[in-house]
Amino acid sequence: MNPNNRPLITRLRSAPAWRADHRSRNRRSRAAFTLAKQRERVSAFTLVELLIATGITVAMVLMLGLMLGSLMSSASHATERVDAFRDARAALQMIERDLRNLVRTQWNPDPFTNPTPAPCVPSGVATTGVTVPAAYFALKDIYGDPSTASNRNQQLYALVAAKTTASSGDVCAVGYYCRWDDQLHAYSLHRFFRSFSLADMQGWGSYAADTALYDLNAPNATNDVLAAYVWDLQISLYDAAGNRYTTYPCVCDQSASAARLLPAALEISFNAMSPQAARTVMSVSSSPNDWMDTTTQNYQRLIAPHAYQFRSRINLP
Repeated sequence: MNPNNRPLITRLRSAPAWRADHRSRNRRSRAAFTLAKQRERVSAFTLVELLIATGITVAMVLMLGLMLGSLMSSASHATERVDAFRDARAALQMIERDLRNLVRTQWNPDPFTNPTPAPCVPSGVATTGVTVPAAYFALKDIYGDPSTASNRNQQLYALVAAKTTASSGDVCAVGYYCRWDDQLHAYSLHRFFRSFSLADMQGWGSYAADTALYDLNAPNATNDVLAAYVWDLQISLYDAAGNRYTTYPCVCDQSASAARLLPAALEISFNAMSPQAARTVMSVSSSPNDWMDTTTQNYQRLIAPHAYQFRSRINLP
C-alpha cells in the first residue's frame, strides 16, 4: 500500500524515527570523514622528514659512488701492473736465456776453475789459448745517456752460442741497454744482436776486441725494442761467495795473455711502466731527466705511483 495513503496520524508518528535515523547516518558519515582525515594526516610526511630521507639517500648514493670509483681504480691499477709485469718478465726471461748460453775463450788449463771465480780479476794460472781469444762479457758505457752525465742506465753485452746455425763454432753477440726515444719521449729496453760465423772468428786474428760485442752500427747488427717504457737498468756482479762487485765498466777476457774471470752471478733490475700510465707521462713531460731523477715533481706525481721495479738474479755458467 502506498505510504501516502496511510492515515495522517501514522505518518506523523513515523517522522521522528526517520529524522533520528537520518541524524544517525549523518553522525556516522562525519565520523568516517573525520577518521579518514586523521588517517590521511598520519600517513603524510612532514617537510623535515622529507629532508632527512633525501639526505640519507644522497649519502648512500655518494658512498656507493665512492666504492665503485675505488673498485674501478683498483681494477685499473691491477690491469696496469699486469701489462708492465708481462713485458718485464718476458724481457728478463730472454736475458736469462741468452746469458745461460754464454761462451768464453777456451784455455788449457781452464783458468776459470781455480781460483774461485771473481768478476774482472786477472787469473794467475798459466794458460795457453785454444780458441781465438775474444772478449765475451762487457758491462760498459757504450753511448751517452741524455738524462744524466753519470749515465745511470747501464749496458750489458756478451758473446753467446748461436742456436740457429748448423755450425757449432758460430756465436752471436747480444746486448741489453735502455735508450731514450726523442720521438716517443720515453725510455725503452733494447736488445742488440749480431751474429758471427766461425770464419768471422778466424778472421779476427790473434784477438777480437770487446768492441765486437757492441758495434751498434755494424751492417749485420739489429737493435730491437724488447720492452717499452723501461728505464733505470742496473746490473750488479757477484762472485761465487756472494760478494758484490761494483766495478764499472767491467770487461772480461780483455786480452789473450791475461784472462779476466767471469762473475759467478749477476743481478739485473729495472723499472717498468704500463702503456696507459706512460701515455699520461709523455703528454706532460718530454725530458728524460724526469724519468731518472726521483726528486722532480713530474717523477713524484706522474711516474712514481705507476713505476714497478723488476729484479732477477742469473747464475752464469
